[in-house]
Amino acid sequence: MRRGFAVGLALLLGGLGILIPSGAQAAPGAPFKLPYRAGSAYVITQTPGSGFSHADDYNRHAVDFGMPTGTPIVASAAGTVYFEGWTNGGGIMVLIDHGNNRCSQYAHLNSTIINNGNRVSQGQQIGTSGATGNVTGPHLHWNIVYCNSQISREIPNSVERGTSYPTGHAPVSQNGGSSGVKRDRVSDFNGDGRADVLGVDSSGKFQYYRNQSGTLAGPKQIGHGWSNFKHVVSADWSGDGAADVLGVDSGGKLWYYPNNNYTLSSPRQIGHGWGGFKHVMAADWSGDGKADVLGVDASGNLWYYPHSGDGFGNPSKIGHGWGGFKHVMAADWSGDGQADVLGVDASGNLWYYPHNGNGLSKPVKIGHGWGAFKHVWASDFSGDGQADVLGVDASGNLWYYPHNGNGLSSPVKIGHGWGAFKFVM
Repeated sequence: MRRGFAVGLALLLGGLGILIPSGAQAAPGAPFKLPYRAGSAYVITQTPGSGFSHADDYNRHAVDFGMPTGTPIVASAAGTVYFEGWTNGGGIMVLIDHGNNRCSQYAHLNSTIINNGNRVSQGQQIGTSGATGNVTGPHLHWNIVYCNSQISREIPNSVERGTSYPTGHAPVSQNGGSSGVKRDRVSDFNGDGRADVLGVDSSGKFQYYRNQSGTLAGPKQIGHGWSNFKHVVSADWSGDGAADVLGVDSGGKLWYYPNNNYTLSSPRQIGHGWGGFKHVMAADWSGDGKADVLGVDASGNLWYYPHSGDGFGNPSKIGHGWGGFKHVMAADWSGDGQADVLGVDASGNLWYYPHNGNGLSKPVKIGHGWGAFKHVWASDFSGDGQADVLGVDASGNLWYYPHNGNGLSSPVKIGHGWGAFKFVM
């Protein structure tokens, strides 16, 4: 970090995530929450004012949490990204401006998924923890500083602990975001609350295009050898807030590829017999925070396969007559935390089928002229909690159609050259 950021102690104390009871009371009106996801707990390895490296003007109010590299780091409060980048002592660092020259500071990160000037909400992921910069091991350095000088301003006053952060304690975070809505993470590969775009190109390479405030950055190659897959979909299977990838291979086997710090880990087979399905999609139908799988079989029946631990529970038939649809997709259109179904029929009309608890309600027509589109899918591209619609037209242009409450607003072109992609999501 600039100007005298000292070494951060990162003794893991043999117990990352161990819950240690504490009688500390949060101060009334505490504005911050702990900088990691709700329900998680990480050991405090260095407290404000300690003599090791938290004694100077830049670090005297800081708190260090020992945590493995790659742990999701979230914003402690809503604000605007004041700084994101590399610093000499603090490594990869983020400053979030909360007004009045007051910034929360997150240092030694492994990666970030936001940019300078971005508006972030409380609980929104901003990156992952690491051991960059001047450190003795992986940890998060959390501080409240003056934005323009990075001098330590005050001890973070958090909902969970007030201003008391004794070394050795592992406080449990309540930082689940301000909305309380379970987001249906379809294609949200980096877990920032807005869907990204993923695609398998003509050579079978799997490419990740990050959603960057409504435009696409990248691509970053995250896989190869996907040419022979029959279906490829993306949704949050693991329930960690970032989309994973599921694919049906040429033999009809269904594979789960975990999202591992924005790359794909080795796959695990979670099903078979999917070779005859016309459409396969993944989304959180049940509303439990983990993706389920829906599919249209060769007879046009629509089936729901609930996520059950490592695989699926018994399927339920939730519709029929889907055999003639050109595109079928699942995502949370209504914003109630449970996926709905959208489909483009043989005439090119786009229909919305609301999730009604046990099945689908009567459809609502929300568009027409979709017959010539090569790819159509639904995901929350705007990050407002309701799915939008994206599509690749006959010329290979990628269009984003914002959800406007009752239907779709005028489209925005966000890419070109997508005509040769085998899968886009």
